[in-house]
This record gives sequence, structure tokens and C-alpha cells, in this order.
Amino acid sequence: MNQKAIITGDLASSRKIDSRRREQLYSDLDSFLATLVPGLITRYETYRGDSLQCESKSVQTSLRAALMIRTYIMAYSAEGKTKKKTKTTKGYFNNEFDIRLSVGIGSVDFIKNNKISTSDGEAFRISGEALDSIKNENQKLIVQTNQTELNKELEALIILIDALAQKWTQNQAELIFHKLNEKKDDEIAAKLGISISAINQRKRTSQWSAIEKAVKYFEYKTGKAI
Repeated sequence: MNQKAIITGDLASSRKIDSRRREQLYSDLDSFLATLVPGLITRYETYRGDSLQCESKSVQTSLRAALMIRTYIMAYSAEGKTKKKTKTTKGYFNNEFDIRLSVGIGSVDFIKNNKISTSDGEAFRISGEALDSIKNENQKLIVQTNQTELNKELEALIILIDALAQKWTQNQAELIFHKLNEKKDDEIAAKLGISISAINQRKRTSQWSAIEKAVKYFEYKTGKAI
């Protein structure tokens, strides 16, 4: 049976964000998701402003796609696309933006091209129910499949990834975003206008090596099991 990965998400505490900035964030998020097509996601929809649903291009790359969405939001500036840095913060503090994300893996009954939120099937139900299960928890990332044993194997991995992610600063999230996008260190340094030594420091403090291994393990494990 053909298995799909459906990513469902909602912005955390979005109603606390000033309406002008919130409107800009919603617009930029929609534009960003479009850049993930067709590399990481097949289709997507944003609805109610602060919610989204995507069909991952493959089960194996669904965690990478979810983390790219998460880091985009975490690296986003309250002022818009350009981060405002001061002598005090230097961009090292966590941004006020974050997002809860659920990856549901299973079969699908049907997917509507222009209205994915009205599609249906096992993967959609798993994703929605898993997201609901963490709404009152500190956890902001969850992956659930239709295989009990696989869920047990992946649970600790996802919890650890989420625990690391919740400690990322805006700068660290930005670094992880580009590394997940498989950019080389010199490319990232040139884009951000910083030195290679600064890139190396951010990689260490964000625990990029652990994230990289975890994502690759997820891709390997789901590739064999699903």
C-alpha cells in the first residue's frame, strides 16, 4: 500500500503577535512553503492564517521538511524578513515565533490538489490527532506512523530533536535551516555575511552534528520500514 507523510502545523501563540506583523508572517510563510515544492513537499495549504498542512514528497524526507518549516519560523524576525539586531541581543535570543508540527504517516483515501485540508485518509487522521495530543504539552514536534513498533523506535529520537530545537536561538535556527537545505559552510557564510569560524561556532552550539545524524537515521529507518 502506498504510504504518505502528511505534515500538519499551527503557529504557537500566534494571537499574541501584533496584527501587522502577524499578517506579514502569514504571507511570508505561504511564500516560503511554495519554495519547498517540488523538492520536499508535493502540495500545501495554509488556512485560518496560523495553520498549515503539507504532503511531503516522500515519507523519508518528511522529517527534514518539517524541520525546515520549524527553523524558518524560528529564524523569522518580528520585523519581517530582515532580522533587526541590537548591541544587546545581537540576534542571539530566541525569537517569539515557533510552530507545533505533526508528521502523520499512513495510507490516504484521496488528496485534493487545491484543498489539501479537505483531503482524507489514515495519514491525515494520524497527523491531526498527533498534533492535538501535543497542544497542551511543551513538545512542539511529533511523528506518528501506522506501525506501533516503528513509533516506539522513533519516539525518543523525535523527543530529543524537539528538546534541542527548543533551545535554538534565532541565529542557530537560521544555521540549521541552511544545513538542512544541504548548503555548504562557505555558501552559508557568504549568504549571512559572517565568517567560517562563526558558522562552526553555530554548528557546535546548535548541536548540528546530532541533528544531522538523527535526520539521516530517520530517513534510513523509514526507508526500510515503510
